[in-house]
Amino acid sequence: MKRGTARLALLAFAATASVSLRESHALAQSASARRADSARDGVYDRFDGDLDLGLALGAELGSAGHAAPAIRGTAHYFSIAGVYVQGRVHAGDQSARSLFGLGVDLRPLFVPRWAKGFETGPSFFDLTLDSLSLSLGAFWTERPAHALNAARGLEAGLGFGIPLFASAGGPWLETRGALRYPDGGAREEAIFVALSWHGFVLTPLSAER
Repeated sequence: MKRGTARLALLAFAATASVSLRESHALAQSASARRADSARDGVYDRFDGDLDLGLALGAELGSAGHAAPAIRGTAHYFSIAGVYVQGRVHAGDQSARSLFGLGVDLRPLFVPRWAKGFETGPSFFDLTLDSLSLSLGAFWTERPAHALNAARGLEAGLGFGIPLFASAGGPWLETRGALRYPDGGAREEAIFVALSWHGFVLTPLSAER
């Protein structure tokens, strides 16, 4: 009896393991097929979620002073249009003063290229091209100690990124230039260079109900 019971247990284990292996292989094939389809249609996994969230850490330098630490957060709906929030930290006597800014950001190349099927490949080139963005917003900067109020003004920016893993999600190297027009002051120019991370989130606007 014991030998027969052991044989039955071994057969049951083998059958269970076989089913699990087949399911794992099917899931792997399905994921691989989705990635291949995404590459062929020029989306490159950007429809894994409808909201592209990005966080960039780096430094800003320009006419306002020496280089200063800076941070920038973005949220784009379907990698097309969105908003940004940014900050700059005063890091020394010669450093540019602290700044806070927010506005809208548009990536105008992704939709026309994808809609017309202009996939050049590899994904590295297409994603870099699609990342070109135009921004418009407002900013507030810290004034010197003898001033009472913060300076404010309008800014316009142009930037792009390079996907380090040739994937829409994950690490990017980004750079952007900005022109700032303080109220009652001279125009300022700045360049922001940063390492960023992008991820995709599915919101209730697009989630299946």
